[in-house]
Amino acid sequence: MKSVPLQTEVDFTLVKQYILLPIVLDVLERDMQTLGMAPLKMPTIYVRNLQQVQRQVHDDLVRIRKQLRAHGLKVYEEKRTKSGVEVLYVCRGYHHTFSMLWSLIKAEIERYLSEYMNVDLDMEM
Repeated sequence: MKSVPLQTEVDFTLVKQYILLPIVLDVLERDMQTLGMAPLKMPTIYVRNLQQVQRQVHDDLVRIRKQLRAHGLKVYEEKRTKSGVEVLYVCRGYHHTFSMLWSLIKAEIERYLSEYMNVDLDMEM
């Protein structure tokens, strides 16, 4: 009897990024709309900066989708619940589940955005 092939760390990371990057795009879109309506002196500069980040995130999402296919991964169901996100996917013919709580998602989104914007979150204000 064959054993189930183990999911690699790369597989897990790809699925996680596939889940988080669309949420990053949602956050950026909402923030750009908020900035557009805020009484700022120069909102265009902030919005354009976020648009540039949005393009980078979109390019990364396209790259992640290609890597998912190359690794034999297919996400076939994603549910956003009150507590978090639940995902069902196939990894080389075997079904797996993945879930993240919103508190962890928020922390990951902050980390992603800080990397895209080159902001050091550890620096004290």
